[in-house]
Amino acid sequence: MVASRILGIIVTYFPTSEGLLPLLQSLDSQVTALLIIDNTSREDDRITQMLGQFGSGGGDLRVLRVGKNIGIGAAQNIGLEVALAEQFDCALLCDQDSIPAAGMVAALCDCRDRLRAQGISVGCVCPEYFDQTTRQAFPFQIKQGGRVFYSTVSGESARPWIEIITTISSGTLIPCNALQQVGLMREEFFIDHVDTEWCHRARARGFRLFGTALTRLEHRLGDAPFSVWYFGWHKHSEYSPTRLYYRFRNFVLLCQLPHVPLRWTIRASWYWAGNLYAHTLFSRSKLANAKAIVHGLWDGILGKSGRLGS
Repeated sequence: MVASRILGIIVTYFPTSEGLLPLLQSLDSQVTALLIIDNTSREDDRITQMLGQFGSGGGDLRVLRVGKNIGIGAAQNIGLEVALAEQFDCALLCDQDSIPAAGMVAALCDCRDRLRAQGISVGCVCPEYFDQTTRQAFPFQIKQGGRVFYSTVSGESARPWIEIITTISSGTLIPCNALQQVGLMREEFFIDHVDTEWCHRARARGFRLFGTALTRLEHRLGDAPFSVWYFGWHKHSEYSPTRLYYRFRNFVLLCQLPHVPLRWTIRASWYWAGNLYAHTLFSRSKLANAKAIVHGLWDGILGKSGRLGS
């Protein structure tokens, strides 16, 4: 079988060398080419300094400095358009704070090939995620037969793979033929739920999404861990008030889209109610978080999108 041409797309925003360099070192030998889309302000040239420390193995590494924060959806679309224009087979999306396992891309490609051999239209394949913030594995979101709402299952259920409903973008392999039919990311969301919306749109257009526990990606969800009580103490990832604004606003916007199933919306609303409970009662910035969440919910109801304050 001919090896696939994979474009690794990394979106950066004021990256640190501790986060970005290990990612580049891991991905450099796993993909055909790497493209960094840098959303850092033009006055800050840290990305150039970091790449001076990176000893590439001779692979194709490109950097596009946008000069301002245009949001993750718009930045990803720049990379995805390159993948389509240069006729790559797949695009691999990655955030700056992710660490792929050795051989992750090959494992994802193998799953895609075996699924396609069965006649399945593959929208994307993602690895198992390990949250660096809470030090816990992130479950897969699936639809189980006989149940009205979606369920979440551990990675052990995804060997060799499992069909999923949504996933996060980092570490996700998207075949370019699926991208051509589903379309690019929704830029007006700016950040948060950009990946969730694309997953729902892909499924609405007949593509199936998969996760595999045969490989994993370490990813930082949130800024810091904190403890939340619900029938016992549990670790939770804390987000800043600004991120909470986007997460709640975009969830409301997401639920209004015709391709997002009502059953998913009802079940996901319970999850987000839990996030509201956690961040307003147990986090370090309870009042600021409460204000941000209310602001986000209200702007979502009003249909506002784009960057906050623009």
